[in-house]
Amino acid sequence: MKKIAFLFILFLASCTTEKQNTTTEQNDASSVTTFEGFQVDASENAELDFEKMRIYPIVASEEHIAEHKDLAEYKNLKEAMDIKGFRITEKKPFGRFDDVIAVNNLTVQNKSTETVYLMAGDVVKGGNQDRVLAQDMVLPPRTLANIEVFCVEEGRWQYRGDAEEETEEDKKNRKMYAFTGYYNVVSNDIRKTVKHDKNQKMVWAAVGDLTMTNEAESSTGTYTALESSEDFTKERNRYLTYFEDKMEETENVIGMMVVSGDEILGTDIFNHPELFKKQYKVLLHSYVTDAVTNGDVVEVTTKRVQARGNKIKKDYDRKMATEKDEEMKFRYDGRVVHFSHL
Repeated sequence: MKKIAFLFILFLASCTTEKQNTTTEQNDASSVTTFEGFQVDASENAELDFEKMRIYPIVASEEHIAEHKDLAEYKNLKEAMDIKGFRITEKKPFGRFDDVIAVNNLTVQNKSTETVYLMAGDVVKGGNQDRVLAQDMVLPPRTLANIEVFCVEEGRWQYRGDAEEETEEDKKNRKMYAFTGYYNVVSNDIRKTVKHDKNQKMVWAAVGDLTMTNEAESSTGTYTALESSEDFTKERNRYLTYFEDKMEETENVIGMMVVSGDEILGTDIFNHPELFKKQYKVLLHSYVTDAVTNGDVVEVTTKRVQARGNKIKKDYDRKMATEKDEEMKFRYDGRVVHFSHL
């Protein structure tokens, strides 16, 4: 079953059969919405369905994957945090006006030989306060750049750490106001607020609502306080344990559509199976958080999934003419790296 691409091969095979068999084969594949380059598998797969959450994989052709082969080599932020020469720090202020701007900007240094992909929604822990990245970015080797962020920890503005027990590395991090931890991807509700509303007060409000609902409040109001909620983490971990290995042996899967109750939570496409597999495990935290917090038993119909699939194709193929288009489709070096439909 895990060879989800097998379904895609069968579909392609149906296109080469004799004309009198075409209608039968198409009827058999009626649950699949087909696009040029990739398709949404809208069938109800029991192995991708768990209580309040269901995943519909997005499968690509070999040609589509070959066009995006460079993406296979990208490191994601979780990997990059352990790479020597990669570091995220507070933006260096050069005056009182820059001090204000620095809250919503961080500096990313990549002195390594790796190319690193950063995604809007990634959470980094440390610095003067925990932050969520507000934009996608590809950072080539030996690059220094600033990146837009929002605070997800309202009540802290000082470097965290015990000075009496600091190692030399801790002292170096403190001196540079470096971020030393990675905390997966924020919930979809907060991700939408970060990407579309771009308002710090709305981000704080969304973080507060989520942590309060899950009884995970903290003195600094940080998103990562979710870890202190025994009920939430127990429920979340059941979902993560079920889903975390579902894409390991798949072929040609480049993305997923996720649903809960009668709602389509969102769609993420990364255009190469290797990059998707890396992002899949950190993205699970986002979708699972929504399902656990506000989800319900899945009731979405195949027809509705197919309709959303058609909408995804239209938006994916459309030229970026508006700011909203640009928020959905992140390009680098002429290729779409990440398409999100939230």
